[in-house]
Amino acid sequence: MYDIRKINQNEVDEALSLALDVFMQFEAPDYKPEGVETFKRDIVQNKVFIERCKKGECPIYAAFDKGKIIGIIGMRSNKTHINLVFTKKEYHRQGVATAIFKFLLDDLLRENPELDEITLNSSPYGKGFYLHIGFEALSEEMEQDGIRYTPMKYVVKK
Repeated sequence: MYDIRKINQNEVDEALSLALDVFMQFEAPDYKPEGVETFKRDIVQNKVFIERCKKGECPIYAAFDKGKIIGIIGMRSNKTHINLVFTKKEYHRQGVATAIFKFLLDDLLRENPELDEITLNSSPYGKGFYLHIGFEALSEEMEQDGIRYTPMKYVVKK
């Protein structure tokens, strides 16, 4: 299988590069140009966010194959909201993101046993995956700054 762990500060740039590559390949075609620019500005070019990731305040969990990052799940600093989920194309539908999510959930529960839910805003492309692993939609699809998303939550079962 793959090695799964929280990334270190020297791996943040590689993780965000993967996020941008996969976003451009699978998400950007469904977005207006404004949405693509919003993603770049708010995530992969956001110096404050990048610095917080490097300090470990905004954790990024990753799967590795032969030492290379093949999939990531990133979180906001509150550690209750996922803001990045990307897997390289050649690893889609092989359980990579599911395995990262399970590892992330176990890690979060060790740190905070009272955790009761995790939220995220699903892209149109990712919605089926999130439903499959147990998230539920909180509303219909919305759009803000060109980003299409469906608010979702995962209720932690203890």
